[in-house]
Amino acid sequence: MKMIKYYLLGALILSGMAWWISFWPLKIVAAWAALSLLVVSSAYLFRYPSLFRKREDGSIPFYIRWLFIPFLLGTGAYNSWARKHDKVPPVQRIDENLYLACRLFGKDVEELNKLGVDAILDVTAEFDGLDWSAYQSDFEYLNIPVLDHSSPSDEQLLTAINWIRQQHQKQKCVVVHCALGRGRSVLVVAAYLLACDPGLSIENALERIQSVRTTARLNKHQLKSLARVKDGGHLKFSRRLALIANPVAGGGKWPQEKGLILSLLNPHFEVSVFETTKDKDATVLARKAIEQGAEIAVACGGDGTITEVASACVDNQITLGVIPLGTANALSQVLHGLRSKLVPVSTACETIVGGTEINMDTALCNDRLMLMVAAVGFEEEMIASADREQKNEGGQLAYLKGLWEAITSNQSLSLEVEFDDNQQHTIETPSLVIANAAPVTTALAQGGGEPDLTDGKLDITWLKPQESPDQQVLSLAELVFRDTDGKKDSDRICHTQAKSVRLTLPEQQNYALDGEIQSAKTILIQARPASLRIFSRPKH
Repeated sequence: MKMIKYYLLGALILSGMAWWISFWPLKIVAAWAALSLLVVSSAYLFRYPSLFRKREDGSIPFYIRWLFIPFLLGTGAYNSWARKHDKVPPVQRIDENLYLACRLFGKDVEELNKLGVDAILDVTAEFDGLDWSAYQSDFEYLNIPVLDHSSPSDEQLLTAINWIRQQHQKQKCVVVHCALGRGRSVLVVAAYLLACDPGLSIENALERIQSVRTTARLNKHQLKSLARVKDGGHLKFSRRLALIANPVAGGGKWPQEKGLILSLLNPHFEVSVFETTKDKDATVLARKAIEQGAEIAVACGGDGTITEVASACVDNQITLGVIPLGTANALSQVLHGLRSKLVPVSTACETIVGGTEINMDTALCNDRLMLMVAAVGFEEEMIASADREQKNEGGQLAYLKGLWEAITSNQSLSLEVEFDDNQQHTIETPSLVIANAAPVTTALAQGGGEPDLTDGKLDITWLKPQESPDQQVLSLAELVFRDTDGKKDSDRICHTQAKSVRLTLPEQQNYALDGEIQSAKTILIQARPASLRIFSRPKH
């Protein structure tokens, strides 16, 4: 890039001057200027615009500024001269509510107000933006740091055009500026026009800009960069994403994690937030978000909240995202892996941003949506014994306590079972779990290994009765520690697969469905293959 050559040449000349000049004040100034240009050259060489440490308000910190003072004085003087002698006005209207401009100063605020501009997109890295002047005049401001004669990264470009779109949706007028309003800002405006009209060619977009701002032009590297993004089909506005949050899930995790979640998702999506209340559950809010144009519905809460949001997404084109804020977070473990146990929120947001989507099976259990498991016996007793206060205080330890109490009681059930409309038969068992999906930590569902949530089948695991609780502990140990082939040979564990399961209980009694307690005498579960579009971490 020619800018590197110029700055390196300037640094070399100034270094020579510092070497030969004997008058020490001038020697220091020359060495200072040489160092400044050398550091600027490194920013270009390593494509590192963040070297200037430009803040969100457009200002460069003092501890950085002192090093670049010679460079900033030189570029400032050149910008002022070029602006004064430019053939075009500093600010020009390119499209409705969209302006293109050169570097803006505090004296330009009055002119911007007259034009109705109330949002500024600054695509420079090397000097201060309108910082306090923008804030004093209540402008919306965003800086996308790009070096002169360079191109923004794909991510920067998408952030820029989506920010412009969001400002326009708020009925705001936007000005995009760089140093002279000829290169970087032109590239961003052209990208925005191309995103608004996919049928528009790059040549047409630039002609449209140049018909107003005759000095606008892109160098060959900028043209190549814009063509690559357009030809790759990446010039698209961000998808609309709705966060459906349960504020009380997990003892109130949402208020604590909200800032982090928004900071991770806002750069990639057009985000809106809906919080559940006593009068409006997650299903109602998800449907409202979809009616308002959301393409992605992200459930922020426990497994119950996730099921409610999923019921609004199933069998349509809406993609479900899951951010675990509950106690068990079983579905999150299936989708995001065991890493989600350590950093659940960050891992979930990375999965959503990564954009890997799968078509997940669901099931209907007595006409209610089932994502994970339905169970009688140990699993039901475990969930029923852990109330909200215990879960808030002990987390998953509350469930472990409930499981131990269920095993200690060691009570068996007599169940009439029918798989796939075949002949009905009787099963004696203290625990039967029907799983559509379940993580390895849901041990009672692991009779055939971890269930596959995309195979279109239900996994049914039950334990044979044992004389003592100690023997049932051994059954549980086999579920946890034996491999799939070993479980097949076990005389304690039974497993099969089916597309539909009918259970007839001795009487009306409780059963667990995705972590919630229900009641029935007959339980009918039918698999619904590939019925839910959902974000999932790739399996390796």
